[in-house]
Amino acid sequence: MAHYLPILSSFILLFSFLPLLNKIRKNRSVSGLSLLMMTFGVAQSLYFITYNIYFERYFIALPFFVTGVLSGLILYFFARYNAAKQERLQLILMLGFSLMPFSLLLSSNFDTAWVLSALTYVGLVMSSVRVMPQTYKTLRTGDVSNLSARYFSLQFIAGICGLVVELTNTTPSTSHLLMFIMLLLTNAVQFGCMQYYKMRPVMA
Repeated sequence: MAHYLPILSSFILLFSFLPLLNKIRKNRSVSGLSLLMMTFGVAQSLYFITYNIYFERYFIALPFFVTGVLSGLILYFFARYNAAKQERLQLILMLGFSLMPFSLLLSSNFDTAWVLSALTYVGLVMSSVRVMPQTYKTLRTGDVSNLSARYFSLQFIAGICGLVVELTNTTPSTSHLLMFIMLLLTNAVQFGCMQYYKMRPVMA
């Protein structure tokens, strides 16, 4: 059963992004959305995809592939709808900086397996902090117009699936386990913030 959970998780992630993408396309805006969250989403996905493909954990790579592609699509919408020329340049620099640790693979002084394992911890840090800028932006502005509660709730469920899969592996990856735990915590906090700002006008 655990072998099918990454496939289920991929579909859950796909459905988590659809309401968010629909809102962005409808409003033709990514206001209220943290681009740092999506940039880190692309970068950390690439780190984990590379690791899982190298170690032939192909099914586990699927959820990261979905997250990376759809996070990249949101960045595309930003470049199309909101970004000035300078902001596009900043986005490229931010992506380049996030992926810079991949340059370690070019060095012959490091073993490839060791580098890829280390890069998953870089991905872990990005995964741990990627929702925090969004939570800060939500608390600072109270703008939830382009945010989707379904996105964060389904991300939470996908995190549970990933955690179960990793725990059932004969040799679980510590960085993957910690990443899924942080995914659960950060998305739960963001979901709570969104519900607060959605209910606040009614309470007032």
